[in-house]
Amino acid sequence: MTDRQADTHERVIPFEGGHNFRDLGGYSTRDGRVVARGLVYRSGTMAELSDADHAILDTLGLKVICDFRSNSERDRRPSRLPPEADFEIWSRDHGTSHGDVTKILSQPGATAETARQHILNTYKDLAYEQAPSYRELFQRLAYGPLPLMFHCAAGKDRTGIAAALILDLLGVDRDIIGEDYAVTDQFFARGCELIAKDPFGSELRGIDQSIWEPVMRADPAYLTSMFDALDERHGSAQGFLRDELGLGDAEFTAIRTRLLV
Repeated sequence: MTDRQADTHERVIPFEGGHNFRDLGGYSTRDGRVVARGLVYRSGTMAELSDADHAILDTLGLKVICDFRSNSERDRRPSRLPPEADFEIWSRDHGTSHGDVTKILSQPGATAETARQHILNTYKDLAYEQAPSYRELFQRLAYGPLPLMFHCAAGKDRTGIAAALILDLLGVDRDIIGEDYAVTDQFFARGCELIAKDPFGSELRGIDQSIWEPVMRADPAYLTSMFDALDERHGSAQGFLRDELGLGDAEFTAIRTRLLV
């Protein structure tokens, strides 16, 4: 096992019923500091946590969970959290649709490359779609109680972009950010198992897996597509945080002070 693989292994929290739950800390930054461990976590669905998982969750001391999922996603697959937990759960009232991707994948002649190109294009706009959630997340990272965990369903797209924006602000190289994003691929089989339990999964059952597999993969090129779009439109990802989320030097300084050691 390489040092980088060992680091990844240490970040992953081994929940029985969880999915893609890991510590965002431990990465080195360009100025020689390190992202603190035990303060910010990322995850996929929390719908199948076991009682044993609840015991592990209790050791993390979470204060806040930010749930990026839409209203219908939360209704279909509610998080199974400890009934006695006193952490705050934040979510926003919004809807989202998977119709576009399933429509594209169902068309005659659809291929894996069709799916991949769709996700590459989606990533150019996803940060804007999720701007209200990301604004709340970054404000809490700057001024709210920690530790904090944020998640969506697969822990790949909405969560992956949020994690990338945080690490980029903290000064982590984008190559390393891409590696963090790609760790989600280690949970590919589990992700497919979970998506099959969601009504969205039923829309994929008639489509050959080789066609829709790129939708579930964590290809670092997807993040590159996102960063390229933000760089082009705002000069940098930090420009996006300023222009679209309304963040400024005070928030940037607060987040770096809290999350870097």
